[in-house]
Amino acid sequence: MDQAMLSVVRAVEAGATTMKGVIDATGLSRLKIERALNALEKQKLLVRDGQGFRATGLPKTTRPARQCGSCNACCDILEVAAVDKPVNQLCRHWQTGTGCTIYDRRPQMCRSFACAWLQGHLDDDWFPETAGLVVHFSQDAVNVTVDDDCPDRWRGEPYFSKLAEWSLNGIRRIGNRGYATLVVSATERFLLLGRTIVPDPTPFGTAFLPLTADTFRFWKATSPEHLQRLHERIAEIERIRQEFGSCAIPETEDDDPQAPYRPALLRLSGHA
Repeated sequence: MDQAMLSVVRAVEAGATTMKGVIDATGLSRLKIERALNALEKQKLLVRDGQGFRATGLPKTTRPARQCGSCNACCDILEVAAVDKPVNQLCRHWQTGTGCTIYDRRPQMCRSFACAWLQGHLDDDWFPETAGLVVHFSQDAVNVTVDDDCPDRWRGEPYFSKLAEWSLNGIRRIGNRGYATLVVSATERFLLLGRTIVPDPTPFGTAFLPLTADTFRFWKATSPEHLQRLHERIAEIERIRQEFGSCAIPETEDDDPQAPYRPALLRLSGHA
């Protein structure tokens, strides 16, 4: 059983019964999940019917080696809109000594959720109860939610290096296989570009160029049109680099370039 199949099995065992639930729990692409589901069905390890996905006859070796134990970080740190639970506030349905008091009728998000530590992707430094970080994967992002009691924990080690590594992997993937690395800490939001931190990323996207192997110059778009112009200018910078061996990068982070880009870039670079 390959890693994708194992991840799908664990998500279904944790309560994911729909494609969206499995995507949210595993972070895998729809295509990879579909292939894993087909393989699991052929091996009679999973059934798809009108009620969704159901695991059946799973060998013990496929079952998660980790358990939540005393950790209830996801019930405390994460937002769960289905039960009106805001971020970093203990769910009102959690009771000390009892656990979740609505476990049998808990929302689908809770049923399908499995953090990256529980899935076995992280070592025990990342155990959410002590790390103060809940890491989970969605289809297009690594999501990190930080406990209010330690809002800067993610900036320290061993956490930041791992997050930077994930970010670079997501950036280097081609096309729609790429993913973002996002951090939520209290009321603040951050996008990681390797070791470069983008505060308050806009919903319209962030354009960026590498400065070193793991740092970037970035521009936060204020509209889809602005993002398109930024990408066009970046493409021109790359062409000038190939032609002349170098190209200066505009300094400001929030500028709005207007075509034509080449003459201004050549003057800025001393190539005009």
